[in-house]
Amino acid sequence: MVKEYDTKNNLFGILKYWAAFSVFMLHYGGFWRIYRGYLLYVEWHYEKVTFFPPVIIFLAISGFLTAGSLDRSGSVREFFSKRIKRIYIPLWISTIAYLIMYLIIARDRIDGSIILWLLTSLVGIAYTPSCLADFVTGSANGVLWTITVLIELYVISGLLWKYIKKISAGMWLVILPLLALANVGSEFLDQRGGIAAKLLERTFIPFAVFYFLGMAAYLYRRELGNKLHLIGAAAVIVLLIYHKLRLPDYGYYTGIVRGLLTSLAAVGIGSWSPEKIGDKGLAGMFGLFSRFDFTYEIYLYQWAVFTVLIFLGIYETGEWYSVYYTAEYSVYGVSLVMYLLTRLLMRKLEHKSLDKLRDHL
Repeated sequence: MVKEYDTKNNLFGILKYWAAFSVFMLHYGGFWRIYRGYLLYVEWHYEKVTFFPPVIIFLAISGFLTAGSLDRSGSVREFFSKRIKRIYIPLWISTIAYLIMYLIIARDRIDGSIILWLLTSLVGIAYTPSCLADFVTGSANGVLWTITVLIELYVISGLLWKYIKKISAGMWLVILPLLALANVGSEFLDQRGGIAAKLLERTFIPFAVFYFLGMAAYLYRRELGNKLHLIGAAAVIVLLIYHKLRLPDYGYYTGIVRGLLTSLAAVGIGSWSPEKIGDKGLAGMFGLFSRFDFTYEIYLYQWAVFTVLIFLGIYETGEWYSVYYTAEYSVYGVSLVMYLLTRLLMRKLEHKSLDKLRDHL
Protein backbone atom coordinates (compact mmCIF):
# COMPACT_ATOMS: atom_id res chain seq x y z
CA MET A 1 0.00 0.00 0.00
CA VAL A 2 1.23 3.50 -0.84
CA LYS A 3 2.25 5.37 2.28
CA GLU A 4 -0.18 8.04 3.54
CA TYR A 5 1.25 11.50 4.01
CA ASP A 6 0.13 14.42 6.10
CA THR A 7 -2.63 16.01 4.04
CA LYS A 8 -1.62 19.45 5.30
CA ASN A 9 1.98 19.23 4.10
CA ASN A 10 1.30 19.32 0.38
CA LEU A 11 0.88 21.90 -2.38
CA PHE A 12 -2.87 22.39 -1.99
CA GLY A 13 -2.39 25.41 0.27
CA ILE A 14 -0.16 27.18 -2.26
CA LEU A 15 -2.54 26.37 -5.13
CA LYS A 16 -5.50 27.74 -3.16
CA TYR A 17 -3.66 31.03 -2.65
CA TRP A 18 -2.78 31.09 -6.35
CA ALA A 19 -6.43 30.50 -7.27
CA ALA A 20 -7.56 33.27 -4.92
CA PHE A 21 -5.01 35.66 -6.44
CA SER A 22 -6.13 34.66 -9.94
CA VAL A 23 -9.76 35.44 -9.10
CA PHE A 24 -8.57 38.82 -7.88
CA MET A 25 -6.81 39.33 -11.22
CA LEU A 26 -9.96 38.33 -13.11
CA HIS A 27 -11.89 41.09 -11.40
CA TYR A 28 -9.10 43.66 -11.48
CA GLY A 29 -8.62 43.17 -15.23
CA GLY A 30 -12.34 42.95 -15.90
CA PHE A 31 -13.10 46.23 -14.17
CA TRP A 32 -10.13 47.90 -15.89
CA ARG A 33 -11.61 46.95 -19.27
CA ILE A 34 -14.96 48.41 -18.27
CA TYR A 35 -13.68 51.74 -16.96
CA ARG A 36 -10.46 52.28 -18.91
CA GLY A 37 -10.54 49.95 -21.91
CA TYR A 38 -7.80 47.55 -23.03
CA LEU A 39 -4.22 48.11 -21.89
CA LEU A 40 -1.35 45.83 -22.95
CA TYR A 41 0.21 45.54 -19.48
CA VAL A 42 -3.09 44.64 -17.84
CA GLU A 43 -4.06 42.17 -20.57
CA TRP A 44 -0.69 40.40 -20.43
CA HIS A 45 -0.88 39.85 -16.67
CA TYR A 46 -4.57 38.97 -16.90
CA GLU A 47 -4.04 36.24 -19.51
CA LYS A 48 -0.97 34.70 -17.87
CA VAL A 49 -2.38 34.55 -14.36
CA THR A 50 -5.80 33.21 -15.38
CA PHE A 51 -4.57 30.64 -17.94
CA PHE A 52 -5.65 27.90 -15.52
CA PRO A 53 -9.23 28.92 -14.53
CA PRO A 54 -9.02 29.65 -10.80
CA VAL A 55 -12.58 28.63 -9.96
CA ILE A 56 -11.92 25.22 -11.53
CA ILE A 57 -8.75 24.86 -9.43
CA PHE A 58 -10.77 25.72 -6.35
CA LEU A 59 -13.55 23.22 -7.18
CA ALA A 60 -11.19 20.33 -7.96
CA ILE A 61 -9.21 20.87 -4.76
CA SER A 62 -12.45 21.19 -2.79
CA GLY A 63 -13.65 17.85 -4.15
CA PHE A 64 -10.40 16.15 -3.10
CA LEU A 65 -10.30 17.72 0.36
CA THR A 66 -14.03 17.27 1.00
CA ALA A 67 -13.70 13.54 0.32
CA GLY A 68 -10.84 13.49 2.82
CA SER A 69 -12.93 15.37 5.39
CA LEU A 70 -15.85 12.97 4.95
CA ASP A 71 -13.49 10.01 5.18
CA ARG A 72 -12.06 11.25 8.47
CA SER A 73 -15.35 12.41 10.01
CA GLY A 74 -16.98 10.13 12.54
CA SER A 75 -20.38 10.82 10.99
CA VAL A 76 -22.06 12.88 8.31
CA ARG A 77 -23.44 15.09 11.07
CA GLU A 78 -19.89 15.85 12.21
CA PHE A 79 -18.93 16.71 8.63
CA PHE A 80 -21.84 19.15 8.24
CA SER A 81 -21.06 20.70 11.62
CA LYS A 82 -17.49 21.45 10.50
CA ARG A 83 -18.65 22.76 7.11
CA ILE A 84 -21.20 25.10 8.70
CA LYS A 85 -18.55 26.58 10.97
CA ARG A 86 -16.07 26.99 8.12
CA ILE A 87 -18.48 28.29 5.49
CA TYR A 88 -21.36 30.03 7.21
CA ILE A 89 -19.84 31.92 10.13
CA PRO A 90 -17.36 33.84 7.89
CA LEU A 91 -20.18 34.29 5.34
CA TRP A 92 -22.52 35.79 7.95
CA ILE A 93 -19.81 38.16 9.18
CA SER A 94 -19.00 39.25 5.62
CA THR A 95 -22.70 39.79 4.90
CA ILE A 96 -22.92 42.18 7.85
CA ALA A 97 -19.78 43.95 6.59
CA TYR A 98 -21.30 44.32 3.10
CA LEU A 99 -24.55 45.62 4.60
CA ILE A 100 -22.68 48.29 6.57
CA MET A 101 -20.71 49.24 3.46
CA TYR A 102 -23.81 49.68 1.31
CA LEU A 103 -25.64 51.59 4.04
CA ILE A 104 -22.75 54.07 3.93
CA ILE A 105 -21.92 54.42 0.23
CA ALA A 106 -25.37 53.68 -1.22
CA ARG A 107 -27.57 55.08 1.56
CA ASP A 108 -29.69 57.13 -0.88
CA ARG A 109 -30.56 54.01 -2.88
CA ILE A 110 -31.36 51.49 -0.17
CA ASP A 111 -34.97 50.29 -0.07
CA GLY A 112 -36.95 47.24 1.00
CA SER A 113 -35.29 44.99 -1.58
CA ILE A 114 -32.17 44.97 0.61
CA ILE A 115 -34.03 42.71 3.07
CA LEU A 116 -34.35 39.89 0.53
CA TRP A 117 -30.67 40.32 -0.35
CA LEU A 118 -29.75 40.07 3.34
CA LEU A 119 -31.75 36.87 3.81
CA THR A 120 -30.44 35.17 0.68
CA SER A 121 -26.85 36.17 1.45
CA LEU A 122 -27.06 34.71 4.95
CA VAL A 123 -28.19 31.41 3.42
CA GLY A 124 -25.45 31.57 0.78
CA ILE A 125 -27.52 32.34 -2.30
CA ALA A 126 -26.17 34.91 -4.76
CA TYR A 127 -28.68 37.70 -5.37
CA THR A 128 -28.55 41.41 -6.18
CA PRO A 129 -31.39 43.64 -4.88
CA SER A 130 -33.07 46.00 -7.33
CA CYS A 131 -31.72 49.03 -5.45
CA LEU A 132 -28.14 47.97 -6.24
CA ALA A 133 -28.69 46.56 -9.74
CA ASP A 134 -27.26 49.68 -11.42
CA PHE A 135 -24.92 50.76 -8.61
CA VAL A 136 -21.15 50.73 -9.32
CA THR A 137 -20.50 47.08 -10.31
CA GLY A 138 -24.14 46.11 -10.86
CA SER A 139 -23.80 43.23 -8.40
CA ALA A 140 -24.05 43.17 -4.61
CA ASN A 141 -21.34 40.50 -4.38
CA GLY A 142 -20.14 39.11 -7.69
CA VAL A 143 -18.19 36.20 -6.18
CA LEU A 144 -20.96 34.76 -4.00
CA TRP A 145 -22.21 32.48 -6.79
CA THR A 146 -19.12 30.29 -6.31
CA ILE A 147 -20.04 29.87 -2.63
CA THR A 148 -23.61 28.98 -3.65
CA VAL A 149 -22.31 26.25 -5.96
CA LEU A 150 -19.89 24.94 -3.33
CA ILE A 151 -22.60 24.73 -0.66
CA GLU A 152 -24.77 22.69 -3.02
CA LEU A 153 -21.89 20.30 -3.70
CA TYR A 154 -21.13 19.97 0.02
CA VAL A 155 -24.76 19.05 0.74
CA ILE A 156 -24.85 16.46 -2.06
CA SER A 157 -21.50 14.99 -1.00
CA GLY A 158 -22.57 14.64 2.62
CA LEU A 159 -25.96 13.13 1.91
CA LEU A 160 -24.66 10.67 -0.69
CA TRP A 161 -21.24 9.90 0.81
CA LYS A 162 -22.09 6.33 1.80
CA TYR A 163 -22.79 5.66 -1.89
CA ILE A 164 -20.05 7.84 -3.38
CA LYS A 165 -17.26 6.14 -1.44
CA LYS A 166 -18.32 2.76 -2.88
CA ILE A 167 -18.24 3.83 -6.55
CA SER A 168 -15.88 1.61 -8.51
CA ALA A 169 -13.15 2.95 -10.78
CA GLY A 170 -15.04 1.67 -13.81
CA MET A 171 -18.21 3.47 -12.75
CA TRP A 172 -16.26 6.72 -12.27
CA LEU A 173 -15.16 6.36 -15.92
CA VAL A 174 -18.86 6.46 -16.80
CA ILE A 175 -20.00 9.16 -14.34
CA LEU A 176 -17.30 11.74 -15.09
CA PRO A 177 -17.87 11.76 -18.90
CA LEU A 178 -21.62 12.13 -18.24
CA LEU A 179 -20.93 15.10 -15.97
CA ALA A 180 -18.63 16.53 -18.66
CA LEU A 181 -21.52 16.25 -21.13
CA ALA A 182 -23.70 18.07 -18.59
CA ASN A 183 -21.17 20.91 -18.62
CA VAL A 184 -21.21 21.12 -22.42
CA GLY A 185 -25.00 20.90 -22.48
CA SER A 186 -25.20 23.69 -19.92
CA GLU A 187 -23.25 25.98 -22.26
CA PHE A 188 -25.69 25.14 -25.07
CA LEU A 189 -28.66 26.04 -22.85
CA ASP A 190 -26.93 29.18 -21.61
CA GLN A 191 -26.44 30.46 -25.15
CA ARG A 192 -30.14 29.99 -25.83
CA GLY A 193 -30.99 32.18 -22.84
CA GLY A 194 -34.26 32.12 -20.94
CA ILE A 195 -35.14 30.62 -17.57
CA ALA A 196 -32.82 27.61 -17.99
CA ALA A 197 -29.82 29.89 -18.46
CA LYS A 198 -30.71 31.85 -15.32
CA LEU A 199 -31.12 28.70 -13.23
CA LEU A 200 -27.75 27.38 -14.38
CA GLU A 201 -26.07 30.45 -12.90
CA ARG A 202 -27.07 29.24 -9.43
CA THR A 203 -26.69 25.48 -9.75
CA PHE A 204 -23.85 23.02 -9.35
CA ILE A 205 -24.66 21.06 -12.54
CA PRO A 206 -22.15 22.73 -14.92
CA PHE A 207 -19.35 22.49 -12.34
CA ALA A 208 -19.99 19.02 -10.88
CA VAL A 209 -17.49 17.27 -13.17
CA PHE A 210 -14.53 19.27 -11.83
CA TYR A 211 -15.51 18.79 -8.19
CA PHE A 212 -16.23 15.06 -8.46
CA LEU A 213 -13.05 14.49 -10.46
CA GLY A 214 -11.22 15.75 -7.37
CA MET A 215 -13.32 13.49 -5.16
CA ALA A 216 -12.59 10.45 -7.36
CA ALA A 217 -8.87 11.27 -7.26
CA TYR A 218 -8.96 11.16 -3.46
CA LEU A 219 -10.86 7.88 -3.33
CA TYR A 220 -8.34 6.18 -5.65
CA ARG A 221 -5.19 7.97 -4.48
CA ARG A 222 -3.74 4.74 -3.03
CA GLU A 223 -4.25 2.80 -6.23
CA LEU A 224 -2.85 5.64 -8.33
CA GLY A 225 0.09 6.38 -6.04
CA ASN A 226 2.73 8.55 -7.72
CA LYS A 227 0.90 8.18 -11.03
CA LEU A 228 -1.55 10.80 -9.76
CA HIS A 229 1.26 13.38 -9.57
CA LEU A 230 2.57 12.39 -13.02
CA ILE A 231 -0.94 12.76 -14.44
CA GLY A 232 -1.10 16.26 -12.93
CA ALA A 233 2.20 17.29 -14.51
CA ALA A 234 1.21 15.74 -17.85
CA ALA A 235 -2.11 17.67 -17.76
CA VAL A 236 -0.19 20.96 -17.58
CA ILE A 237 1.94 20.03 -20.60
CA VAL A 238 -1.05 18.83 -22.63
CA LEU A 239 -3.02 22.00 -21.90
CA LEU A 240 -0.08 24.20 -22.93
CA ILE A 241 0.21 22.29 -26.22
CA TYR A 242 -3.55 22.34 -26.77
CA HIS A 243 -3.59 26.10 -26.25
CA LYS A 244 -0.55 26.64 -28.48
CA LEU A 245 -2.20 24.72 -31.32
CA ARG A 246 -5.37 26.84 -30.88
CA LEU A 247 -7.54 23.74 -30.89
CA PRO A 248 -11.29 24.25 -30.31
CA ASP A 249 -12.79 24.01 -26.86
CA TYR A 250 -16.38 24.32 -25.71
CA GLY A 251 -18.03 24.28 -22.32
CA TYR A 252 -19.75 26.22 -19.56
CA TYR A 253 -17.62 28.85 -17.78
CA THR A 254 -14.54 27.50 -19.55
CA GLY A 255 -13.84 24.98 -22.28
CA ILE A 256 -14.36 21.43 -21.07
CA VAL A 257 -10.85 20.39 -22.18
CA ARG A 258 -9.25 23.28 -20.29
CA GLY A 259 -11.46 22.59 -17.28
CA LEU A 260 -10.68 18.87 -17.08
CA LEU A 261 -6.94 19.33 -17.61
CA THR A 262 -6.87 22.11 -15.00
CA SER A 263 -8.70 19.84 -12.54
CA LEU A 264 -6.24 17.00 -13.13
CA ALA A 265 -3.32 19.38 -12.71
CA ALA A 266 -4.76 20.81 -9.48
CA VAL A 267 -5.31 17.46 -7.72
CA GLY A 268 -2.28 15.75 -9.21
CA ILE A 269 0.25 18.46 -8.38
CA GLY A 270 -1.54 19.75 -5.29
CA SER A 271 -1.57 16.35 -3.55
CA TRP A 272 2.21 15.99 -3.83
CA SER A 273 4.23 16.48 -0.65
CA PRO A 274 8.01 16.87 -0.19
CA GLU A 275 7.66 14.17 2.48
CA LYS A 276 7.63 11.70 -0.40
CA ILE A 277 11.27 12.53 -1.04
CA GLY A 278 12.10 12.69 2.66
CA ASP A 279 12.24 16.49 2.97
CA LYS A 280 10.15 17.14 6.08
CA GLY A 281 11.43 20.68 6.45
CA LEU A 282 10.14 21.79 3.06
CA ALA A 283 6.94 19.84 3.66
CA GLY A 284 6.42 21.80 6.86
CA MET A 285 6.87 25.08 4.99
CA PHE A 286 4.27 24.02 2.42
CA GLY A 287 1.96 23.01 5.24
CA LEU A 288 1.96 26.56 6.59
CA PHE A 289 -0.11 27.68 3.59
CA SER A 290 -2.81 25.16 4.50
CA ARG A 291 -2.71 25.83 8.23
CA PHE A 292 -2.86 29.62 7.80
CA ASP A 293 -5.50 29.75 5.10
CA PHE A 294 -7.49 32.94 4.57
CA THR A 295 -8.25 32.30 0.89
CA TYR A 296 -11.97 32.04 1.69
CA GLU A 297 -11.90 35.57 3.07
CA ILE A 298 -10.11 36.76 -0.08
CA TYR A 299 -13.06 35.43 -2.09
CA LEU A 300 -15.59 36.95 0.29
CA TYR A 301 -14.20 40.49 0.62
CA GLN A 302 -12.57 41.35 -2.70
CA TRP A 303 -15.84 42.48 -4.27
CA ALA A 304 -16.35 44.95 -1.42
CA VAL A 305 -12.87 46.41 -2.00
CA PHE A 306 -13.43 46.78 -5.75
CA THR A 307 -16.82 48.37 -5.12
CA VAL A 308 -15.29 51.01 -2.83
CA LEU A 309 -12.37 51.72 -5.19
CA ILE A 310 -14.72 52.21 -8.12
CA PHE A 311 -17.12 54.29 -6.02
CA LEU A 312 -14.26 56.59 -5.00
CA GLY A 313 -13.23 57.06 -8.64
CA ILE A 314 -9.81 55.44 -8.24
CA TYR A 315 -10.36 53.15 -11.22
CA GLU A 316 -11.16 56.09 -13.48
CA THR A 317 -8.21 58.27 -12.49
CA GLY A 318 -5.27 56.13 -11.36
CA GLU A 319 -2.47 54.57 -13.38
CA TRP A 320 -2.81 50.83 -13.92
CA TYR A 321 -0.03 49.92 -11.49
CA SER A 322 -1.25 52.26 -8.75
CA VAL A 323 -4.79 50.87 -9.05
CA TYR A 324 -3.42 47.33 -9.07
CA TYR A 325 -1.31 47.72 -5.94
CA THR A 326 -4.02 49.66 -4.13
CA ALA A 327 -6.54 46.93 -4.91
CA GLU A 328 -4.16 44.08 -4.08
CA TYR A 329 -2.96 45.44 -0.74
CA SER A 330 -6.50 46.42 0.22
CA VAL A 331 -7.96 43.00 -0.63
CA TYR A 332 -5.26 41.07 1.19
CA GLY A 333 -5.21 43.46 4.13
CA VAL A 334 -8.98 43.49 4.63
CA SER A 335 -9.19 39.71 4.16
CA LEU A 336 -6.43 39.01 6.66
CA VAL A 337 -7.97 41.32 9.29
CA MET A 338 -11.42 39.76 8.83
CA TYR A 339 -9.92 36.26 8.96
CA LEU A 340 -8.24 37.00 12.29
CA LEU A 341 -11.37 38.68 13.71
CA THR A 342 -13.53 35.76 12.59
CA ARG A 343 -11.18 33.22 14.19
CA LEU A 344 -11.14 35.24 17.41
CA LEU A 345 -14.94 35.37 17.49
CA MET A 346 -15.24 31.63 16.79
CA ARG A 347 -12.82 30.79 19.60
CA LYS A 348 -14.78 32.93 22.05
CA LEU A 349 -18.02 31.23 21.03
CA GLU A 350 -16.40 27.81 21.50
CA HIS A 351 -15.12 28.78 24.95
CA LYS A 352 -18.57 29.99 25.96
CA SER A 353 -20.11 26.73 24.77
CA LEU A 354 -17.56 24.74 26.77
CA ASP A 355 -18.20 26.88 29.89
CA LYS A 356 -21.96 26.28 29.61
CA LEU A 357 -21.35 22.56 29.20
CA ARG A 358 -19.18 22.48 32.33
CA ASP A 359 -21.85 24.36 34.29
CA HIS A 360 -24.37 21.64 33.46
CA LEU A 361 -22.04 18.82 34.49
